[in-house]
Amino acid sequence: MKYINKGAEPEVLSQYKARANDEWEPTFKDLPGEKKRKLHRQLVDEQGWLCCYCLARVKEEDSHIEHLHPQSKSPERLALDYGNMLVSCQRDLPPKEPRHCGTLKEDWYEKKLMVSPLQEDCEKRFRFTAYGNVFPAIADDRAARTTIRKLGLDIDRLRALRRGAIDGALDGIDDLSSGEIRKLAAGFLQRDSRGKFPECCVAVAHVLRGLAEPQ
Repeated sequence: MKYINKGAEPEVLSQYKARANDEWEPTFKDLPGEKKRKLHRQLVDEQGWLCCYCLARVKEEDSHIEHLHPQSKSPERLALDYGNMLVSCQRDLPPKEPRHCGTLKEDWYEKKLMVSPLQEDCEKRFRFTAYGNVFPAIADDRAARTTIRKLGLDIDRLRALRRGAIDGALDGIDDLSSGEIRKLAAGFLQRDSRGKFPECCVAVAHVLRGLAEPQ
């Protein structure tokens, strides 16, 4: 999970909400397709083309707009609140593919038991192994443990995804100094020229920083 610094509400959403009157209230469900696509595109860009939860690479075609506070349990104002909108992977779930992230979360949300990508400290709440496993950074962090379970963040599929990214980063670092490894780790948390973060960037950076520490 990577901290998402939400930007300003896009004009396309502001204009839609401004049409409210005594006879009509805007809803997320009724947001016209083209407006929703523009909103979706901005959310993808804002997140650096990564799923808000597992940090897998996403694009508009294979992701969906996720509401942190579920629409089914929230007033309509939250359904149209840009600060409540994220982008999660698994838009169209293939048969037998295990669910995770937004599709597994569904209408679950408990503020005290969920680590959110909108929390500035979210990246520090988890630790990763070179094999792709994810654990709470602090063993008794109940919210981190519950979040991993409720979002399926440690399932085989996501462990394999992270391990592949980590293996790629570790290739050829044997001759690097600790300082160079730390610099490499920092680079994984930066966007490229197209505004994209590397896939599984937080897990990769965590493992690299661990290797740079004195043994």
